Amino acid sequence: MFNLNLKIMNLQELLKLKPSDFLDQDIPVEEILSWFDACEAYWFHNGDLKAPHAELTSGKCSNGFFDCLRVLKFVVLSEILANQLARKIRREIGDQPIDYVIGSPMAGITFSHDVARALEATCNFFTEKHPLEKGKMLWDRIQIPPDATVLQIEELTTMATTLHAVKEAVDLGNKTPVNWLPVVGIMVHRPKELPVPYYGDRKTVALIEKAIWAEDPDKCPLCAGGSPRLKPKFGNNWNILTGKA
Repeated sequence: MFNLNLKIMNLQELLKLKPSDFLDQDIPVEEILSWFDACEAYWFHNGDLKAPHAELTSGKCSNGFFDCLRVLKFVVLSEILANQLARKIRREIGDQPIDYVIGSPMAGITFSHDVARALEATCNFFTEKHPLEKGKMLWDRIQIPPDATVLQIEELTTMATTLHAVKEAVDLGNKTPVNWLPVVGIMVHRPKELPVPYYGDRKTVALIEKAIWAEDPDKCPLCAGGSPRLKPKFGNNWNILTGKA
C-alpha cells in the first residue's frame, strides 16, 4: 500500500505511482494539490499583498490558477484522480447502476471515460461544440434510452457555463426525457465563491474545491493592495508566482 505521508513528490516520482495503490483509500486534497503543483498546473495566492498575483490572458486579475490538462495528459494521474472522484460519487449514490457517463469537450472527454470505467458504467459519451454558436453544445450522434441513468462529469467548473450547456444539449437533442442522476461529478470546482452545493437539482460532488475569482484590474483587491501582476506563462513568472524562483 502506498504511504501518503511521504514527502511531496516531484513529477518523475508521481509518474511512478500505480492506480492500484489508491483503490481503497482517499487521497487528502492537499496531497492532490501538491500533484497539480508538481505538474505546474496549480497556484493560489497566499494573501500576502507583497506577493504577486496572476494576470490572465483576458487581462483580468486572479487569485488562483488551474490547468487540468497539464495533469490529465499523464494517463496514470488521470486514472488515479478519476478513481478518487468515483469513490466520492459512490458515497453519494450508493450502488445505483450507471448506464451513461457524459463529459464535455475537450479535456472532459477522456476524464469522464476514466470515471466511467471506475464506476463500471455501461457507456461513456460526450457532447460536441457547436461549429457556429460559441458556448453552445450539440448532442446528435446517439440516443439515450428512456430507462437509462445518466451521470455528468466535468474536469473543471468555474461559472458552470459549460456544465449547463452540456445538460441543455442532451435534454434538447435526445428524443426522450433524460434520467439524470442527482449528482454532478467535478474534478476541480473553482467558482468565485463557495459553497455551491447544487447546480439545479443535482448535488455537486467535487474532488477539489477552491474559491477563485477573476476581476478587472481596477476592481482587483490585490492590485489595490499593491500586489504586482504577472502573466503566468511569460518568462520566469510561473516560478515567481509559485515561489520556486
